[in-house]
Amino acid sequence: MNPKFIGDTKDLFKYDLITSIVKGFKGGIDRIVIVPMLTKYDPKFKGNPGCRNTNLIACFRRLRRTEDIDHYYDELKSYIKELKADIKKEKVRVRVEKKEIFSQQNRGEYFLGIYENFPTSSLIFIDPDTGIKEKGFTEKHLSFAELKKLYELLDSESILMIYQHYQRRRLNSPDEPKRKFQDILTLTGTAPLVIADNTVMFMFLTKNMALYDTLTEILRNYARVEKVAAQKKNRGRPIDVIASGTA
Repeated sequence: MNPKFIGDTKDLFKYDLITSIVKGFKGGIDRIVIVPMLTKYDPKFKGNPGCRNTNLIACFRRLRRTEDIDHYYDELKSYIKELKADIKKEKVRVRVEKKEIFSQQNRGEYFLGIYENFPTSSLIFIDPDTGIKEKGFTEKHLSFAELKKLYELLDSESILMIYQHYQRRRLNSPDEPKRKFQDILTLTGTAPLVIADNTVMFMFLTKNMALYDTLTEILRNYARVEKVAAQKKNRGRPIDVIASGTA
């Protein structure tokens, strides 16, 4: 993810969804691992009013220092750990992997560290800036090869969760989640789960059919609740779940 989007509506969606998953499993999922894939905060100030104010731009950039990122994840960890009361567990464990800046130059080393210390019995959230991409991927993407390796390392008690933004030219396209579903199915040989609104989606993989079925019900219930809430506020927010047999 890019630090400039910390706390935005998409951020709210991703961690509210994780909250619902932890609660929905009623203690069956009590370990969360976040792989942030943090990209460099480098806002595009070219050509707009104020773009010549280099001192102010430097000030804005300082607002996204490492210390701020650490504080962000410390707050998130504290929040998630407090879910122990909801699921009646002694503790909920949260680990944030690899908070250093992610780049094309260090991606091999970055993921090698993940592979060598791969978590077990966890909800593992991979948070690229944009999502997965097969060819021409940049530091904003998780490559297909990296996704396949992550899936291969996944144990039977874990769930892999990946953030995906809609492609710019396909915003509001109802077919985009189905395309990602098919991409992952072709790549891994396993049907994923996809939950999507009209801007972002989250893709899930597990090797455990019981986990898959429970997660399907959790996501479908989440979608139903959100649809009702949107209708009450007269906002037509589409949110759908794609599972095996529905793509």
